[in-house]
Amino acid sequence: MAIDYSKWDKIELSDDSDVEVHPNVDKKSFIKWKQQSIHEQRFKRSQDIKNLETQVDMYSHLNKRVDKILSTLSEEDFVDSSAITKFLNANFDKLEKSKGENVDPDISTYNEMVEDLFEQLAKDLGKEGKDFKNPRLLRDAILKHRTKIDSVTVEAKKKLNELYKEKNAHISSDDIHTGFDSSFMNKQKEEAKKLESTSSEARAVSTDSTIINKLAKSSTPQNFIEFKDDPMTLAKETEEFGKISVNDYSKSQKFLLEHLPIISEQQKDALMMKAFEYQLHGDDEMTLQVIHQSELMAYIREIYDLKKIPFLNPMELSNVIKMFFEKVIFNKNKPVGKESFLKSVREKFLHVQKRSKILQQEEMDEANVEGVETIQLKSLDDSTELEVNLPDFNSRDPEEVEKVKIFRTLIPEKMQEAIMTKNLGNINKVFEDIPIEEAEKILEVFNDIDIIGIKAILENEKDFQSLKDQYEQGNEDATMGSLTLSDNENGGKEHEEVKNTAETVD
Repeated sequence: MAIDYSKWDKIELSDDSDVEVHPNVDKKSFIKWKQQSIHEQRFKRSQDIKNLETQVDMYSHLNKRVDKILSTLSEEDFVDSSAITKFLNANFDKLEKSKGENVDPDISTYNEMVEDLFEQLAKDLGKEGKDFKNPRLLRDAILKHRTKIDSVTVEAKKKLNELYKEKNAHISSDDIHTGFDSSFMNKQKEEAKKLESTSSEARAVSTDSTIINKLAKSSTPQNFIEFKDDPMTLAKETEEFGKISVNDYSKSQKFLLEHLPIISEQQKDALMMKAFEYQLHGDDEMTLQVIHQSELMAYIREIYDLKKIPFLNPMELSNVIKMFFEKVIFNKNKPVGKESFLKSVREKFLHVQKRSKILQQEEMDEANVEGVETIQLKSLDDSTELEVNLPDFNSRDPEEVEKVKIFRTLIPEKMQEAIMTKNLGNINKVFEDIPIEEAEKILEVFNDIDIIGIKAILENEKDFQSLKDQYEQGNEDATMGSLTLSDNENGGKEHEEVKNTAETVD
């Protein structure tokens, strides 16, 4: 019988093997130091793995709760601590908390951590001088924090994978099983017992072993499909899987067994985003179907992740797929598993419908804002400013009486009120709600009765006289107005040009 000696290549030696040391260094001391160093590194690696596993697991539980809140509760509930507490206790185990060798037994429960998160984010908004009772601001802060946690989790998983690989590269005495501990005399009987003990398990899952054997014997290593540069990208195999009918579970199982690499976090999320695309086009049937298929991938991937295998192991993943369909989907004796799965699908479907409606409304609102032209009065020169001139309501001068009449009859009441404040901002605010054609007519009235004037600072009499001469000579840039000269507080000269300056903005 051929014996595989390759496993001994990874042994991390820490005994008194033939090592060469400096003549001035005691060999036994050197070996002792070496042994101590190896054990310390191994212990630290083990502790780091446990800490990171606990961290990733904790973030997973917290994210489930935060995501449930974001997708279910209204924004007004975000600032109501009692509503958050009530919702969490109704949907999650209020006693559930992180456990582990290095975890403080008095650590807060997951529900309490989420409650504290909402309170802390509200306090942070207050410290920044923002309205911490504003639901929209709190929601944005939560989403920002959620993104930060995702980033930390990715880094933690990356480090964890590195530690797993480092651990697998070194075998300790606990990992070595030579196979010589039992006699070869009863080999056939032991093999028979082994087959007998596993036969019941083999019958409990699908008998499609051909696919698994083919994958196990494949010499080409497989990796999960991950489009990290574009997380929205779907592999053609994943898109094909999304088109399988929700009622054809046998076909879904067979497809997944034949296309293991698509069961990745990125592909599962990308398929879910495809559901939004269908829903935005009003296709409820395809939306539900794609969500259903994405959930199949999500459930299977979550079970596989519990095995803490940082790479694609065809045999292990195939076993998970077969177990999931047999225990959850095809198990008629215990339908609660399938019912729970379908409930999750339904909740996500309703969430996608709700979010799609919001997205469509936001797009319509943006389109309406961008598509409406409005007129805004502003000075086109930094050295000038616009001012509001009121007609003389008490004058008996025929010209002023006519201006007052036009003001009262041809200018809308809201605009009259804005003009009476003599505040240009108030006038522009009224213009925002007036259609462009009507606004242009109002501008003509402004011109006729000299409502808007331009005030500019001139340095001296010479500048004023020069500008006045230009008006008298009919200069095109200085028509439509008259000039007056007056002393200002700074010793300069002001002139007024009775002229409207307006610009049309989108």
